[in-house]
Amino acid sequence: MKLTITRPDRPIGAFVEGASLADLDQQSFLALRALVHERSVVTIRRQDLSQAEQVAFARRFGDLQKIFIKEATALEYPELFFVSNVTEKGRPIGSVDAGMFWHTDGAYLPKPHSLSMLYAIEVPMRDGAALGDTLFAGMAAAYEGLPIAVARRIDGLRAVHSLHHRYATKAGATDMARRAEEFPPVSHPVVIRHPVTGRKCLYVSEGYTTHIEGMPKAESDALLEMLCAHVTSERFLYRHTWAPGDLVIWDNRATLHRATFDYEPTQRRLMRRATVSGESLG
Repeated sequence: MKLTITRPDRPIGAFVEGASLADLDQQSFLALRALVHERSVVTIRRQDLSQAEQVAFARRFGDLQKIFIKEATALEYPELFFVSNVTEKGRPIGSVDAGMFWHTDGAYLPKPHSLSMLYAIEVPMRDGAALGDTLFAGMAAAYEGLPIAVARRIDGLRAVHSLHHRYATKAGATDMARRAEEFPPVSHPVVIRHPVTGRKCLYVSEGYTTHIEGMPKAESDALLEMLCAHVTSERFLYRHTWAPGDLVIWDNRATLHRATFDYEPTQRRLMRRATVSGESLG
């Protein structure tokens, strides 16, 4: 299978044409996997995937993680997680506010998710233009763009990540805050070394990182604010505009992401996500 690859003039991101993920040959799969490690965010255009085909493709990357929000998962394939504002029988069929803040999937786990794969089924539109873009930030480029003194200061530090922290401070999220308590806070290095590429990545986010271990609160808050602003500055970003049939793969060890939410609740957005399990980051 001949893959056509385009790399935008950004530190992360790539587009693939000419692939059929439902029957991708092994050579093409290995090329695609290598591209994900190289570019951190990869979009495969014009797919038509059933739930079974999406699960089968995702499993080629490793064991799949079942998300704890069970009411937003597929009945037949609980490895699939719906990200959607569509309502059926009086309730949302998926997570309505997924991506509200900058984060990397599974940072609240001892072994965070390695890859996520989001498949677009319905995309909100206005005047012929797609809405609901997703922003991605390159954590390796962000680390490499730090002043030398800052890089030296943070190498060897550890930070605490908490799912409960996010929902406990969010209005109307009482039930989610209670459910998040089953995931105790975890510690990860502020700077991780990517297990495949070996590049150093700045592993903090406004969504899950609560504080830096062993540092006074004021100093920790100031440092985290600076680092989070740095990693999400425009020069490290890639902005993805969705089209139905897009499958976007991103590396959670190398990127943060956030949704734009520039559409109305009545404008339907329906996507399915599969998530690959990961390993300890150190």
